[in-house]
Amino acid sequence: LDTWLDLYGRPIAKVMLNGKGPFSFMVDTGSTVTVIAERHVATIGAPVVGKVMVAGTTGMAETPMARVDMFEAGVAKQRSVQVAVLPDSGVANIDGILGADMFAGKRLTFNIAQKIVTIQNSRRPIYVPARSAMRVRNGLLAEIDGRIGKVPCKMMLDTGAQNCIANIKLSQALLHAHPRLVRLDNVKVFGVTGHVLTGQFIALGDVSTRAFDIEDATAVALDAPIFEQWKLTDEPALIVGMNVLSRLQSFELDYGAKSFDAKLFAELMARNMVGFG
Repeated sequence: LDTWLDLYGRPIAKVMLNGKGPFSFMVDTGSTVTVIAERHVATIGAPVVGKVMVAGTTGMAETPMARVDMFEAGVAKQRSVQVAVLPDSGVANIDGILGADMFAGKRLTFNIAQKIVTIQNSRRPIYVPARSAMRVRNGLLAEIDGRIGKVPCKMMLDTGAQNCIANIKLSQALLHAHPRLVRLDNVKVFGVTGHVLTGQFIALGDVSTRAFDIEDATAVALDAPIFEQWKLTDEPALIVGMNVLSRLQSFELDYGAKSFDAKLFAELMARNMVGFG
């Protein structure tokens, strides 16, 4: 898929729907359903076949469900795909959202430097090194272990999120372990379902995983319904958004092999320097 980053740093891909398009869809590893803007349903001739619940970070909403006879995203093609229909205001300046239901069991590679996302078959290796271990929560959501400073936490990799979102347990743990972190109140977070929540900005400092380390990261601490949906209210958890992921040179999520890997821009620069030397 040829992609680019939108104004909020999220990857956008061109897709074809029933042979029409291309349409600009956000590639969202944090969404379990694929979504289309209401304005395009009649254009592509997609009949409404029922209702579906869409769970966003800030809340849930029941929306119409339409059937797309042919959905093409690069080399990935599926017939008779059911998609949620959101009001145009819910998807802003894009045409839809490419959710994890479209690449379940596949391998996604996000090359931030080249602005390309590839969808391929899973490698399914016999052995996945600990550095690359990834869990798939609820069958679709990519989860790894990480650490914010001294605080261990669960991390959900969400390419559809503009910023990192911390749950209340993580916010409390950070306040205890790192009381001097800068915090700002009354930060608003707008969700695709139309709900708006108010949280607290936190300058996290270091975000560490087995695959990468990022300094000077930030997040919004929020009592978000999505943590209840994902059963992540009783332990520190962080939705890792594109404000962190876009600082990687590339990263790969293999849902079939349950593995995650990443390369930093610093690694790319080091290789180039060796080449010039």
